[in-house]
Amino acid sequence: MTTDLSMLLARSVAVRNDPRWRAAVLRNVPGIDAMDAARLRLDIHPGDQMLLHSLAHHRDAGAALSQYAAVSLQQYAAARQVLALCARANGAPPALLDFACGYGRLLRWLTLAQSPQTIWAADIQADAVAFVADTFGVHGLLSFADPARFAPPRQFDCIWVASLFSHLPESLFRAWLQRLLALLTPTGVLCLSVRDTALLPAGLELPASGFLYATHSENADLDPAIYGTAYANELFVRAALREAAGGLPCVRLPRALAQEQDLYVVGRDPGQQLAGLAEFRRGPWGWVDRRDLDAHGRLSLQGWAASFDDGAIARIEILVDGQQHGCGSGQARSDVRDAFDDARFADAGFGFQLQLSAGTREVWLEVHACTARGERALLFAGPVVAQGAA
Repeated sequence: MTTDLSMLLARSVAVRNDPRWRAAVLRNVPGIDAMDAARLRLDIHPGDQMLLHSLAHHRDAGAALSQYAAVSLQQYAAARQVLALCARANGAPPALLDFACGYGRLLRWLTLAQSPQTIWAADIQADAVAFVADTFGVHGLLSFADPARFAPPRQFDCIWVASLFSHLPESLFRAWLQRLLALLTPTGVLCLSVRDTALLPAGLELPASGFLYATHSENADLDPAIYGTAYANELFVRAALREAAGGLPCVRLPRALAQEQDLYVVGRDPGQQLAGLAEFRRGPWGWVDRRDLDAHGRLSLQGWAASFDDGAIARIEILVDGQQHGCGSGQARSDVRDAFDDARFADAGFGFQLQLSAGTREVWLEVHACTARGERALLFAGPVVAQGAA
């Protein structure tokens, strides 16, 4: 790790340990009570590639942590909607496997929704498995490059697989699909994310098979021969499912994971009803592109926010050193419209200015997107330092 990245990581620890960071994150978790809030663990392993990738990209601890938290909270909201399909008749929580769990970006929330003793977490990285078992109290399972070697001691009511199949070569894509389907209970549900071919970068052409694999990813610790970047269209995924287990019920939810990857929800029972997913909600999303505090104490923000379900956002909530402000969207953002190929986002931009005392050197800023239905997304939380300040 470079010295520069090490410094950014140290700053992220300081921000994460600030009580204001905890409060900011908790504002975006629906239905959490004081006991759950007290149990929440915000620890992040220093080797967590997802955070390190964000730190290297944004060069700002608050921005990197905000992106990390926003993705984890959106994933949690999606997972809870899938878990609702797995409810047992006796009301007991489903036996859940978070497969390819990494360093627990999702597990910190799942362990608030149900007992850690009903959750298993598997990963090919031994230090990740040890970290999540110790930090979140779940059952840790070491995975392997060869799917045949993965033999947990039980079957599961729900298997959640976020951002693994979007990194597998075709042979492993098919093999892991078959292996995980075999680990479901008779009425279990498998949910996996896939990077659709609509996200192919310019210059790359999709083969006739409907699947493309490139040997690069954000995780330099894993062998690119087994973990790179994969794109698959719906025809390929459904054909692979038929090959793995026959005609099982399957629902595709486009851009349902972090507004990027598609989710495929598969029922192990051929007669299983997945109609409840017709009301699936992706929630709000957005970003604060500019956060400027000048020498005269003027705070200026520019960003965008929208709902991937409803389009225009109801309200942007802004807190500056705990004082609440707000604004609406409506500014032209053709770049956002084009990035998501959604005409509803053409006016998703927002701007905000606040005059503070001259000479203000630092403020604690929070920005949240809020829909008319009460859904929320964290856009930014952390310190904003005046230009030229140390």
